[in-house]
Amino acid sequence: MVTANHSAQQRIYAVLAVVLIVCIVLTVVFDLLEASLESHSAFYLSESFLFSSFWWLFAPLIFGQFYFAHSHSGKVSNILLALSPISIHLFAYPAVIWTLSAVFFENTFSYRQTLEYEVTRYGFILLIVYPTSLVLYRLVHGRKMDARPTVEQASPPRKPACASSMVVADGNKRTVIETSDILYFSASTPYIYVHHRTKRYLHNETLKSVLAKLDGRLFVRIHRSTIVNISEVRSFKSRSNGDYDLLISDGTELRLSRNFAADFKGKIQPSHQLTAE
Repeated sequence: MVTANHSAQQRIYAVLAVVLIVCIVLTVVFDLLEASLESHSAFYLSESFLFSSFWWLFAPLIFGQFYFAHSHSGKVSNILLALSPISIHLFAYPAVIWTLSAVFFENTFSYRQTLEYEVTRYGFILLIVYPTSLVLYRLVHGRKMDARPTVEQASPPRKPACASSMVVADGNKRTVIETSDILYFSASTPYIYVHHRTKRYLHNETLKSVLAKLDGRLFVRIHRSTIVNISEVRSFKSRSNGDYDLLISDGTELRLSRNFAADFKGKIQPSHQLTAE
């Protein structure tokens, strides 16, 4: 892609160079024809070539226009990018003529007369070329942007796959247990207890970090110090103050805080055989 863009730029520069050379040659040719048709006029190649510098100025100004257009966009920027080179060209051309004629010619051409000559003979060209070149640049640049391979937008980070098992300490050894066999977790700062079907394990982690790894459809926080396996809940009973008492499969009764009640009820599925009182 970089090579293709570089080749395209080279072609644009080559075309621009050819156009400018043709314009310079035609200016000299027209001056020669004009002098030939008018018997009182004399043709001087050096002067004709000097005044053709009007076309020379397009090269740096258009390149400058493209350079700034690459990093500036918007309505105001486009207006400035179209008008600025026109103004610079308009006043730079008489200055170039005056400077070169003062250095290389016997007679120095007047800045004011050259400016009037430029406005009357070439003014419309300035009003056409620079806005047109900017429009063409925007069109070509827009096509290049569209032609570039679409970069996939960064998708939000995927949540890690739910842990189906976890490693807990069992005395001096480490034991792997299935999360589906865990009844509930309870906090015992700075540790937590993992209440398994067969045994209770002391685990060096927080409830928050454990909950982030578990299946949210199966495990839910019911209190700031308790996470329960919904599939192990057999019934829940209101305390008439917004809190509830949950009865789980091993006969343990856990408290469901009013702050977590909505989340708990929202995750209860029809398949869960619960009794509400």
